[in-house]
Amino acid sequence: MSQDDIKIEEVTSNDTKEDYKLKVVVVGDSGVGKTNLIKRFISNTFNENSKATVGVEFLSKSYKINEKVFKIEIWDTAGQERYKSITAAYYKGAKGALVVYDTTQKPSFENIDKWMTEIKDKASPDMKLMIVGNKTDLVDQKQVTTEEALGKAKDLESPLMEASAKDGNNVKEAFYDLLREMYKEIRKKIDVVESQANDNGKNGIQLETNDEKKKKGCC
Repeated sequence: MSQDDIKIEEVTSNDTKEDYKLKVVVVGDSGVGKTNLIKRFISNTFNENSKATVGVEFLSKSYKINEKVFKIEIWDTAGQERYKSITAAYYKGAKGALVVYDTTQKPSFENIDKWMTEIKDKASPDMKLMIVGNKTDLVDQKQVTTEEALGKAKDLESPLMEASAKDGNNVKEAFYDLLREMYKEIRKKIDVVESQANDNGKNGIQLETNDEKKKKGCC
């Protein structure tokens, strides 16, 4: 299944019941613009004076992917080291991650390796990744070239998207590309889950989430 075969549409009706839930985490150093990327995607808003996230927060929105309705929960994690122990638990159940750096701050780009290592250590091995270079609107302040970023992405075997939460450039495209990769990964599992759900008369199933783990006795 190619990217072109996977159609994504926003769900505008509040009465539409989701078929599935999917969890995405957004990670990266403090100040790279994670919160504004999420808000630009979810509500098409931007706050120039956005404060640093404390701990973990999440926003959600429903999207139709190939005629199935998915409630996408996007978790915004604090980039500060002192919150690392808090955010580690929130990788559980996530099927996708945006790893964000600030194109005007070279250290945040260099720390991509750290975040990738953390994801590898704590997240599901089938998690889909997207590297996002934020703040491309600050052209005169750019410290990380596109060529350098592409080289890093190739080494890490991850797609790259340069974007701007401020002007919205490539924000939706980055999230949509990640959602398409997530959908390709879970499509076969959806077929199995739907078959079981039809037998049991259930819907609105969440794929490998913390709620399901709790039912199995996980803390």
